Amino acid sequence: MLKVRNTSNILQKRLLRPLYAHTQGYPYAGVLDASLRNTDGSFRAPLASDTLPLTRSAAAFLFQGGLVSGTVMVKNVSEAFVVHNGAVGVKAFGLLANFVGGTIDDLQDNNEIGVWRCPDSVWELLKPGFNDATIAPLVSGATPGVPVALVAGTNGLLDGAAGTNTDVRRVGSLIEYTPTKISFELSI
Repeated sequence: MLKVRNTSNILQKRLLRPLYAHTQGYPYAGVLDASLRNTDGSFRAPLASDTLPLTRSAAAFLFQGGLVSGTVMVKNVSEAFVVHNGAVGVKAFGLLANFVGGTIDDLQDNNEIGVWRCPDSVWELLKPGFNDATIAPLVSGATPGVPVALVAGTNGLLDGAAGTNTDVRRVGSLIEYTPTKISFELSI
């Protein structure tokens, strides 16, 4: 359930929506990594200067002070999740199912999250849940039958990439693009 802390956000839509995922897609249960909480238990956004648990080169994307659903997540050896840093070699695990922190917050003081995953499921993601600046140029130059790859960006959002299918950051393949939303096939 979307918990809205500010009445001006009462009409906020979920950014990540399943299209063809009702039998394939599933939310994997986990918790936020301790690095995403302050000592008082409040949400702490991943900063560009963070080195643990992942070294970051850019701050995580925030919308109204919090993480958005559709953010690419990484799982550690326990059930804790952190925002992907976009580094080659860091395997994407799934897409955040919740709004975390800020004025739109599903968790508030809880630490449990869901991370959507499942290959061959099809999803729709609304803006601002993806990096339009990296996807749009690839769409305009795309070859029919060669899908635009979607990978984890340095800020945790989906980026477009002209690369190989062996990139472990790869999250899926673009199906449809408009400047305000994308549809894609999830591959993790």
